[in-house]
Amino acid sequence: MTTLAVDTPRDYGQGDIEQYPVIASDIIYEGAAVGENGSGYSRPLVAGDPFQGFCLRKADNSAGAAGAINVLVRSTGYIVLAISAIAITANDLPAVYASDDGTFTLTAGSNTQVGHVARWISTGFALVFFHTPRLPTGTVDTGDIAADAVEGTKIADDAVSLEHLDAALTPSHTPKYMGEVTWSGGGATLAETVTGVAATDIVIASILTLGSEGTILQGAIASTNTITFTLDAANTSNDAVISYAVFRAAA
Repeated sequence: MTTLAVDTPRDYGQGDIEQYPVIASDIIYEGAAVGENGSGYSRPLVAGDPFQGFCLRKADNSAGAAGAINVLVRSTGYIVLAISAIAITANDLPAVYASDDGTFTLTAGSNTQVGHVARWISTGFALVFFHTPRLPTGTVDTGDIAADAVEGTKIADDAVSLEHLDAALTPSHTPKYMGEVTWSGGGATLAETVTGVAATDIVIASILTLGSEGTILQGAIASTNTITFTLDAANTSNDAVISYAVFRAAA
């Protein structure tokens, strides 16, 4: 390895300002959400386009070939947007989507995510933190995190997959179902219906709330659509609460 032995001036970008080549025969107006057309050129955003930022200066390429001019965009920052049907409840910071270059909504559908609400301003308007998916490989992009995966929110049953794990991570099993059950009946076993569970799944369970009779959980076994819990003795008080997680062999 050879280290520098002289000063080496370099060209630097501005961080949150970018320039991209514009598609042929189109105009991107100041304030427009900008999307990439799938061939490397920028255009007024179309639902589903990768988001590149907001146009800072009108880019008129109506008479030019593809790439004849560039569009100047701000890729990250805060912007006030009119958002359909937004109310003060948006202070829970929902994701914001664009259905075209000037229409914004809280509905995902086939739209493009451009950011998250930072603060509700008034009916129909919010301050939005916008960001483009420009993080390097190996880091977490908030665009890849499902709403149900945010800390403090229950992960929906059967919602975990391996598609966003690093290739070096090869878990033998992934979580498929999670929940809790309150003991019912007076026996030492309880069969709980959990639709989708397979006999080959692995169940991990523990007593969340100890029953008044001081029972001990001895096992939790999966069968088709059922988890059977076993205590060390009959629980006639019906008040033990058991939490469980079901894991399935990774595909």
